Amino acid sequence: MEQRVAAGIVIYHPNVARLIQCLTSVINDVDKIYIFKNDNTNIDFFSDPKIHILAEAKNLGLSHALNLIMREAQKDGFQWVVTLDQDSILPPGMIAAFTEHFKPGVGIICPQVIDKRRAYMQPDLTNEPVTEVSEAITSASCTSVSAWQKVGKFDEWLFIDLIDNEFSKRLKINGFKILRLNKWILDQQFGDIVPKSARSQKFWLSIAKLFNNNNFAKFSYRKHVDPKRVYYTNRNIIYVNRKLKLYGPVAYQNYNSKSYTGFIIAFMIPSILRAKKKREAVKATVEGIRDGIKAKVVTYKV
Repeated sequence: MEQRVAAGIVIYHPNVARLIQCLTSVINDVDKIYIFKNDNTNIDFFSDPKIHILAEAKNLGLSHALNLIMREAQKDGFQWVVTLDQDSILPPGMIAAFTEHFKPGVGIICPQVIDKRRAYMQPDLTNEPVTEVSEAITSASCTSVSAWQKVGKFDEWLFIDLIDNEFSKRLKINGFKILRLNKWILDQQFGDIVPKSARSQKFWLSIAKLFNNNNFAKFSYRKHVDPKRVYYTNRNIIYVNRKLKLYGPVAYQNYNSKSYTGFIIAFMIPSILRAKKKREAVKATVEGIRDGIKAKVVTYKV
């Protein structure tokens, strides 16, 4: 049976020029593009019969938007969905390469993803064409609709942040493979950062190498700290580890750490120190911790 593939993009106050580039990069490689509008952006500037617009009366979060895209794709007879950020630009041929791995037991097919602004992020130069990995970020991941259905879809309580970590963990728990195609590399921008001078970058990279810890390399750029994201990250890291506690730690590797203590050192404290509005960052941290602890969590079990 032919395996049909669609694309899904969630937009929120996008850069229009970048969004057009994103759409152009995938329009010829998929049968339909679902665009979920989490704002009132008018996208009449890009008209194509392949594009299907989805929206809600209010912003219910990224995980809700992703689930709606997957449900629509399922209803329309698609077996796979490539999810994209609004600024993702896929290299030609990548989706065609994904289709070669449309097999039972595969939950996600993804490229390597790096942020070139972060000098410490380098692609894996392995000679292996395909590597089975523990997780994949949402952007440029090609997800099996049947696997999404089987493991319980995206967790809408998360709203934003750590959605992909938690979903990937459940895929692996249920025996699905996440395949990374090493030839394909996506340059994806994570967060609002500005690299420091070349000299400063070189210094902090050398320190990171000396101590074998990339958290030092994060001093090679300036970061805008959004208290809203601080709240959700602090809340969700507690929630996902409570939910999936039977299967080991979740998402700490995002912060180059292995435990909640490492998370405090690598994310929580630096977020407060780097924030221009430190009082708001502290408030967001405290409220996030409180809500993560108080949340009603059903322990996940297969």
